Amino acid sequence: MSYRVTLLALEGCFASNVAGAIDLFDTANQVAARQDPSTEPIFTWQVLSPGGQPVRASSGCMLAVDGPVDGAPPARLIMIPAFGSPRPSQLAAAIGRYTDLIPWLRAQHEAGVAIAATCSGSFLLAESGLLDGRRATTSWWLADAFAERYANVDLDVTAMVTDNDDLLCSGAGMSHLDLSLHIIERVAGRDIAHQCARYVVLDDQRRSQAPYIILNHIRSHDPVVVKAEQWIRANLNRTLRVEDIAEQVAVSPRTLIRRFKEHIGDTPQAFVRKARIEAGKALLENTNLRLSEIVERLGYEDASTFRRAFKRYTDLSPRDYRRRFGAGR
Repeated sequence: MSYRVTLLALEGCFASNVAGAIDLFDTANQVAARQDPSTEPIFTWQVLSPGGQPVRASSGCMLAVDGPVDGAPPARLIMIPAFGSPRPSQLAAAIGRYTDLIPWLRAQHEAGVAIAATCSGSFLLAESGLLDGRRATTSWWLADAFAERYANVDLDVTAMVTDNDDLLCSGAGMSHLDLSLHIIERVAGRDIAHQCARYVVLDDQRRSQAPYIILNHIRSHDPVVVKAEQWIRANLNRTLRVEDIAEQVAVSPRTLIRRFKEHIGDTPQAFVRKARIEAGKALLENTNLRLSEIVERLGYEDASTFRRAFKRYTDLSPRDYRRRFGAGR
């Protein structure tokens, strides 16, 4: 029996979250049919919207649907798309538009249906309470907003995909493709999932969002923090003590620490570490500098300290990062 998937089409969602998943499921069917022409399709799917009407995606294109969620044929899995690329302040409104779906999602889950959410779609899944006490991920730039709103969820923002058997999440943007491949592997096996990845030219070994995260993505508008940040970034090659930074922005060290924690959620020391890693990523991506030269520019005492810090924040060694993201790759 085919594995039936319900893909939710929501106003303002990522069109690719719907269409991309269908393309991969269809590819899995074709791969399986080549291996055994007599086999029935591994996947079938239906695209549903809350009212059964076509919806306009965040890009402006229209998504056709097969009907409303109410009364639709039962499925084994429901997939929740991302709400475009909203800022954290926009998420509450996006979630509020679909609170009527929450009882339906809970009822489906109680009936044994698995639910998967991509990117900001994980907020709607978390809103249902189903993720409480479970491991989950979401778009990395929404991590702080997610953690604040859903304190009972075990958020792992570095994970590309989290799998609690019947509840799955994926990270930012195009991680919905990683999620779809993960589902294909669960249903059809590793071999078919790997062949699907090769046919559509996808890296099916991505396990972490960490290499893609832009550290300190949410910028502060506090004048003290902004001035301190600018001075820190211009002096990364120096030994940067809290006292020195505070002196440059004419506040006490205690005030500087408080303002950083209030406005960016980090201490000045943590910000310095992240700023150095971010600068290191840029140098590895865009220059041919030797590691020793990069280490010197970033104010590290030795290469081994930089390697350990870099691996901690990106899950990759500097060499592997340059191989994957460098301009000369």
